[in-house]
Amino acid sequence: MDLNLGALKRYASAAGMGLMKEMAPRIAGGFINEKFHQWKVDVAKITKDVQNNRSLWGDMGPDQRSQVNDLAKRVGALDFITPEFLINSIKKDFPGVASLFLNWPEAAEWLGRQIDDLKAGVNGVDQ
Repeated sequence: MDLNLGALKRYASAAGMGLMKEMAPRIAGGFINEKFHQWKVDVAKITKDVQNNRSLWGDMGPDQRSQVNDLAKRVGALDFITPEFLINSIKKDFPGVASLFLNWPEAAEWLGRQIDDLKAGVNGVDQ
């Protein structure tokens, strides 16, 4: 049996990429929840952030930006991260915050801007 290692590596790489694309939302959702817990996010904090139009990406330090960039490298394109994705990721642990985003149009708009800023920041575009 002739074993073609080049072809085997290509197939393994393609399979790995497919698996990573499938796992990316779970990895990102877990990361988001971890950060919400770490930052002690609650309704009052988000309300204040929305009212002050706080830029989360702009307020992140180099270490936090590095963590987000590392996540982006692991999961690939962040196109799947939308306001709906984030809300679904946090609704179990942070139901009040999820409800705020769903029921307060200004909060929903703010969340959309934060996600756009994050994606632009990861791609090296300053906001």
